[in-house]
Amino acid sequence: MDFIRPKRVSLSLDMAPLIDVVFQLLIFFMLSSSFLTPALRLTLPKAVEQDERQPQRVVISVDKAREVFVNTTKTSMAELKGLLELRLASDPKKSVHLRGDAEMPYKLFVQIMDLARQAGARQINILHQGTQP
Repeated sequence: MDFIRPKRVSLSLDMAPLIDVVFQLLIFFMLSSSFLTPALRLTLPKAVEQDERQPQRVVISVDKAREVFVNTTKTSMAELKGLLELRLASDPKKSVHLRGDAEMPYKLFVQIMDLARQAGARQINILHQGTQP
């Protein structure tokens, strides 16, 4: 006796669309990689470099004896505002760095900050141990 067997559905994967996708990816990567390096090799002219000197930082230092220095120039509290106005005139950022001794009175600290603001300082940075002017 012969049994009738049901036909099995054959599972097959059509390779033609897969090959098309792989070739399109290959073409895409070949074209995009050729744009990474320029086709023309040119020697471009160089521009003349300008001498851009950064303005010297304005550092106000106060030592234990309450002596005030602007950078390395010793000054008095009366002359501080005028000296700061002169130094800040050439500084586009208008920034002042304040270094004070640990024993410096708070009143002197506030007076120097006030004079710096009156002289035109827009930014006052307080330097501490570990920072360099």
